[in-house]
Amino acid sequence: MKNINLNLLITFHTVVKNNSFTLAADELVLSKSVISKQVQQLEKELQCTLIQRTTRTLSLTDEGRYLYEQYSKIIDDLHRCHDTLSQKNETIGGTLRVRLPIVLEHDLQLMRALSEFMISYPSVELEVTYGYTLDDLVGDNIDLAFHIGELPDSSFKCRKIKEIQTFVVASPHYLEKYGKPEAPADLNDHTCMNYRSCLTKDKWKFHVDDNSYESVNLKSKIRSDSESLLVEMARQGVGVACALDFLAEKYLASGELVSLISDYTWATELYVVYPSKAVAPYKTRIFIDYLVNRLS
Repeated sequence: MKNINLNLLITFHTVVKNNSFTLAADELVLSKSVISKQVQQLEKELQCTLIQRTTRTLSLTDEGRYLYEQYSKIIDDLHRCHDTLSQKNETIGGTLRVRLPIVLEHDLQLMRALSEFMISYPSVELEVTYGYTLDDLVGDNIDLAFHIGELPDSSFKCRKIKEIQTFVVASPHYLEKYGKPEAPADLNDHTCMNYRSCLTKDKWKFHVDDNSYESVNLKSKIRSDSESLLVEMARQGVGVACALDFLAEKYLASGELVSLISDYTWATELYVVYPSKAVAPYKTRIFIDYLVNRLS
């Protein structure tokens, strides 16, 4: 059999990785028609169908799945080779694409670490997009995403960056007017404000002891996608909010907010999450190690 054009394999791999001819065309800076013709040419040279196409979905044949898995291993080996050369040269470069929950822009410790990383590695280009979802990191060409709290079941790899303390807070004015809750159940008698995308919805989970929890069903009067808005409204005396430490600590220190039922509050975790099918690029591993050493 004659030699296979490696460009055809790259096109096929990109289509399958993105599960889309359109996204593959965008990534490879080619037209969709060229992408389609290259896949057809590869199928002709291999004398088998690799991808079953419909108007809405793509699915791999057995031959296509085998080729993708084997070629992915070759790409991993190429990444390792590139990483080894990079380490020998003690340089890293290229574009690092990061997905960041918008609330983390208020975490000055993390923002400082990102800035210091860019100063330490000037050959890296950083591209930050905002988002909470971990869906389709590969399809969106994201190298890693930050995630706060319990991780959903997935095939992603992850590293814990640090713990984040949580506080239940209200203003002194609010507490003078409505009283101070002493236990989680007392929150049922208060105006609570909840983060709208919270995984536990209108429930706040509290530690009773090291091995058990108590969940409180809140009658949330205010819900928002902005956690900083909820903290500000708590500062203005509107109600009670649950706040991450980097949002609340300066107001707790100034006395504008009061920490409530602190014997029951909990810590959550900040993770970086990245695709597991391929070996993480050297720049990604260096970035993660840098943050762990700087923040943990």
